[in-house]
Amino acid sequence: MESLHNKIPHLLLGLSSFAPLPCFASETVVSANDKINLESIVVSIDDFFNRNPFFVAGVTFIWLVVVPLTQEYLKKFKFISAINAFRKLRDDPNAQLLDIRDGKSLAYLGSPNLKILNKGVVQVQFSQDDEDAFLKSVSTKFADPKNTTVCVLDNFDGNSMKVAELLFKNGFKEAYAIRGGIRGKNGWQAIQENLLPPSVHIYPKKKVKMSRQPEVNGGIIIEGEDNSKASSSASVPLDSSETVDNGYVKKPIKSTPQAKLGSRSSSPYPNYPDLKPPSSPTPAKPRT
Repeated sequence: MESLHNKIPHLLLGLSSFAPLPCFASETVVSANDKINLESIVVSIDDFFNRNPFFVAGVTFIWLVVVPLTQEYLKKFKFISAINAFRKLRDDPNAQLLDIRDGKSLAYLGSPNLKILNKGVVQVQFSQDDEDAFLKSVSTKFADPKNTTVCVLDNFDGNSMKVAELLFKNGFKEAYAIRGGIRGKNGWQAIQENLLPPSVHIYPKKKVKMSRQPEVNGGIIIEGEDNSKASSSASVPLDSSETVDNGYVKKPIKSTPQAKLGSRSSSPYPNYPDLKPPSSPTPAKPRT
């Protein structure tokens, strides 16, 4: 009996080598349960997608399209098309147009004329090297920035978006960058013929060239780039007896003094009545 009592521990140790201990068994069960739960979750999600494809597509569309568009719409500084910028300037009494181009660009292509809207165009050149001076100059042009909506106009997209963000962050109510600017694709010039009234159209300024082509009366013809001609005022004065007919100067013909009426002169030359033609010799009589 005593020997059996002594062999029990060795027997238990041998059994433990063939079967796992209780603690290891519990860990194995838990890990197996975790794996089963994860697989069930994945399967359930996949089953939900397969049963509700339209719901999944709708949620994806809202997340990827509607939410970004809403955020963009609610932004107070963003791009705006040229036609929508004109409509905003027309419909909003607090909307103003800010032209940020340099002097050379303005000399070649001026700003839109907004007299039809009873508004003017504010022109302040933007420089990235001196934004503080730009802000100071703009602030002097607008009396109430907090209630002012600004539409920023550049040659192309250029710096207009940066200026719009800068103005909004420095106290303006709203700021919009006109997409395409003046000369870009779908910009002001591109749409003006079809969508904008003629009074706000923009055209390049033409230089007048002087050509040295004298007129018939001695003036100088001025030819522009559009080949239109206009005579200068530096014309040679005409005499009182001279007249102009269809661009030609007519001078009176001075008549030579005529011979006095009376006995007809035998001279064949009317201007020289005393000059007679030479006389031919009298033929001699034939000798008989």
